[in-house]
Amino acid sequence: MTNKRCFLSFVLLVFGVAAGAASEGTGGGFDIGPALDQALRTAILEGESQPPSSPEGDESQAADLMESIAESTTAVSEDAPAAELWPSDRLVGGFDSTSRWVTAGLALGLGTYFAVADTDDVRSLGDATQLLPGLAALGITIGIRDWDGLKQLGLASGTALVLTHGIKEVVDKTRPDTSANNSFPSGHTSASVTGAAFLWRRYGPKWGVPASVLAAYTGFSRVEGQNHFMDDVVSGMAVGLISNWLWTDPIDKRVQMALFPTRGGAGFNMKIDPSASTGLQADDGWEEEIPRRMFAWEIGASHVRRNDVVAPNPGGTPIDFRFDQENDPTVTAGVALGWAPPSMRYTVYAAFSPFEVREVVEFAEDTPFAEGLIPEGTTVQSRYQAFDYRLGAAYAVVNKPRFRLALGGSVTVFDTEVGFVSEDDVKVSEGVVVVRPVLSVSLEAALGGRWYGFARYHWWSDSDFETKDTTVQLGYRLHRKWALSLGYRYLERKVDVTELYNNVDRSQTALGVRYMW
Repeated sequence: MTNKRCFLSFVLLVFGVAAGAASEGTGGGFDIGPALDQALRTAILEGESQPPSSPEGDESQAADLMESIAESTTAVSEDAPAAELWPSDRLVGGFDSTSRWVTAGLALGLGTYFAVADTDDVRSLGDATQLLPGLAALGITIGIRDWDGLKQLGLASGTALVLTHGIKEVVDKTRPDTSANNSFPSGHTSASVTGAAFLWRRYGPKWGVPASVLAAYTGFSRVEGQNHFMDDVVSGMAVGLISNWLWTDPIDKRVQMALFPTRGGAGFNMKIDPSASTGLQADDGWEEEIPRRMFAWEIGASHVRRNDVVAPNPGGTPIDFRFDQENDPTVTAGVALGWAPPSMRYTVYAAFSPFEVREVVEFAEDTPFAEGLIPEGTTVQSRYQAFDYRLGAAYAVVNKPRFRLALGGSVTVFDTEVGFVSEDDVKVSEGVVVVRPVLSVSLEAALGGRWYGFARYHWWSDSDFETKDTTVQLGYRLHRKWALSLGYRYLERKVDVTELYNNVDRSQTALGVRYMW
């Protein structure tokens, strides 16, 4: 994989972890929450306080109640100045200067290490970074005695572990280095993202951003070390995020924690703000505010129907890159993030769809390829990868409660690389990056109850490039925030430039998981 391609994938992993884990949850928090509710109700009934009309509320009224509760909750030195009692830049959740420096240092250090270290060392460090976010999450929850958080961390980690290894057993996908058949999804990435997503979702960016850098490096190292394909890593990330969306809640916004140094060691402050929003929502109803953000993870078994390659083009020898199809169909996956205003009239989205397949083949005759020659009888590993990076928007020309028709477009980067690697690690390859606008049409219809159906078609064609991407799926809304879908997808893609000719068609089943908030 080229440095350019690795860099783009690295940025996408960071973006995915950050955007997903920062989403709002359904409240929860320390055990002080119910006691605070009771204190508020008592104060209101006794006429000592009025319910705040907004999250900003009557801060002067809230301050009196907050002071009385704080006095019985935490011991604070009377000699300490007010600014030191509640240092806002040290509260859990705040992305303060320390967090920024830690994040910048991690990014610079890990990036530099990747640039100068060999593949084995990059992989070895990834073995360590997979554990750090989870260990940090465990240490913080125990250190501040967040027992609800500890329980949620255990549930999220257990769910990620079961999903990861359960899918591995079912899929049985060969690793890039052919060392085992448990490539999909990446367990290292799943573990690191689970810890990072917990920290971000539970405590905010103060801990979540640095942990996300560690998680991103872990996934990156698995691809660089030939342990996983990029779609394995993307799916490990999805498993970690989904596991936290299922179980982890942010700390009650009315309760904020602060650690501070003392002469004898460390102290801890709790700030209680009754005027703040709890974030609690009723999840049983369907008449709630329409979710405006969406994360989608789609996996499926992809069957390559055609994969013709000529390099250089023209003048090269045509090669059918399907070979013996030992790894066909191969399980692949993609992710997408979307946003829409309350009217749902338009949406903007970003999507990443990596596809890779490798086969071990022995050439029966001398074969020229990419200005090189593969001698007769040579055993090589074929490598084909097609990465699509898409940023687009769609506008609903029909936006009815039970039917929606949208037209849109995107700017899409199509990154294609084909090649061979011999047993002594000699690589012959050819790659090309094509950037094109892509037009799209989509429709979604309610079918009754919680069932719905949708179809999408993406298209572009010119003299050098052509793409068609069609999907039809049937979905079921498990919950206001969760939906599953199952269907069929067919993709055609043709690149015809000087460096490379590639004409590939593939079909795949499509199992989708959506989370909306």
